Amino acid sequence: HTPPLYKNTSYPQQLWPPHHRPPLCAWRVRIANTRSRPLSRPSSTTRRAWWKTERGVTVRPETTAYQFRTQTKVPKTGVLLVGLGGNNGTTVTAGIIANREGITWRTRKGVERPNYFGSLTQAATVRLGVTERGEDYHLPVKDLLPMVNPNDLIVGGWDISSLNLADAMERAAVLDYDLQRQLVPYMKDIKPMPSIFFSDFIAANQGARADNVLRGSHSELLEHIRADI
Repeated sequence: HTPPLYKNTSYPQQLWPPHHRPPLCAWRVRIANTRSRPLSRPSSTTRRAWWKTERGVTVRPETTAYQFRTQTKVPKTGVLLVGLGGNNGTTVTAGIIANREGITWRTRKGVERPNYFGSLTQAATVRLGVTERGEDYHLPVKDLLPMVNPNDLIVGGWDISSLNLADAMERAAVLDYDLQRQLVPYMKDIKPMPSIFFSDFIAANQGARADNVLRGSHSELLEHIRADI
């Protein structure tokens, strides 16, 4: 969805001396609006410059046409993590739940609130152009195209430990206690699927917790993981 102000907008362009001029690119986008599958036909125009004299320059425009079609309906999306019960797996899952449920927690510095700061899709922005007053206009990446909201992700995965995610979160000791306490009801029923355990590929200190492992030949293990997916 492009605001009318920025459709087919031309921006002033500047020629730079050959030894430090950046690539110059201008876009024009035509969008065929449909409810489910909008089709866009942008074209990229690049101007190549050769410096001939102190006063003159020869410029040759080159245009490349593209075509993109985007599904507007975001499908149900699942994420399967290898090592779901580890430090990273429990923290990712806890972060999604805390954001989804709006859980706040107390620390010695005060009340903290969940967010997706640092997320490319949720926190980053793209400069769309400038307003009539010359002010930069930015949009979040997530508003430019249909994207999965992290709060809607269905999380699962494998781990060599059979601990449920509430106990695994406590063992990881990454999150503040007050946050852990509130997350327990949401995480206590999440248990990782049995995982493959080869000691040659796993840190030696992980062996003692390996009570949730698959048995069989390599091909049998492969088929089991395929069936899980």
